Amino acid sequence: MSFLRPEAATQLNRWREALVALALSLLGLYWALTSFGLLQWLGYFIAALGAFWVFLAVRRARFRVGMGGAGIVEVDEGRISYFGPMVGGSLAVPGLVAVRLIRRDDGGLAWFLLAQDTTPLNIPVNAEGAEALYDVFATLPGLNMQALLKALKHPPSEDVLVWHSEMRRLH
Repeated sequence: MSFLRPEAATQLNRWREALVALALSLLGLYWALTSFGLLQWLGYFIAALGAFWVFLAVRRARFRVGMGGAGIVEVDEGRISYFGPMVGGSLAVPGLVAVRLIRRDDGGLAWFLLAQDTTPLNIPVNAEGAEALYDVFATLPGLNMQALLKALKHPPSEDVLVWHSEMRRLH
């Protein structure tokens, strides 16, 4: 038996990393303000590290849309794999050419990932493990993470090109 409503438990689960980072930052701040010597300097360091972690954790939490979407996403060894109920596939992150946020026929949102020499992946934003795509997207050169998070929060009616790379040509 849970003492929390399912909606509240879902929100706590979504923001869990940010809450742990905030607790670490507050512990470091407590040590910095109440101790002296080496522990005080360690407290300042932990507070600064915790504040940076809070910043990153809040961005990750905003990226997590929810759960219950069709399929499972895995990111491993520079490859994105999607195992869906009907289709799936895998592509290499270095070969990624374009990332789009698209609206599916049922009204839900999906990531459309296009890479060279492979079949594109159409991954629902709420698929299990889709939050791992945040770290992949963060490594793409020139990607505006604020624009990506804004498009997730207020999805437009048409498709959004989030990131595009020049395709490598043979000659």
